[in-house]
Amino acid sequence: MKNISVNDDEFLWSQKYRPQKIAECILPEDTKRKVAEFVKKGEIPNLMFCGSAGCGKTTLAKTIANELDADMLYINASMENGIDVLRCKIQQFASSCINCTLINTEQSN
Repeated sequence: MKNISVNDDEFLWSQKYRPQKIAECILPEDTKRKVAEFVKKGEIPNLMFCGSAGCGKTTLAKTIANELDADMLYINASMENGIDVLRCKIQQFASSCINCTLINTEQSN
């Protein structure tokens, strides 16, 4: 069995054992290879993750940000949408960080 990262700062099991690296994610091998290549180059294209709840959209986005040591803004588009989010949260985040990652997840139906 592979060694997995454990985040001891988290209380919830699902957060404590959430993959911290792309290699720990359960993904099709070609997808894992492509994402790892993006991270290795340090050039992440615009990506959109969609799928049902629990399929790993947020986990993959967080592992990318972790491996790039990037600041991260998480927005649940199902709950936080509209022009106020754009004007306030995103603009403030984008103007305050150097190495930014924006995570926007929405559950597909």
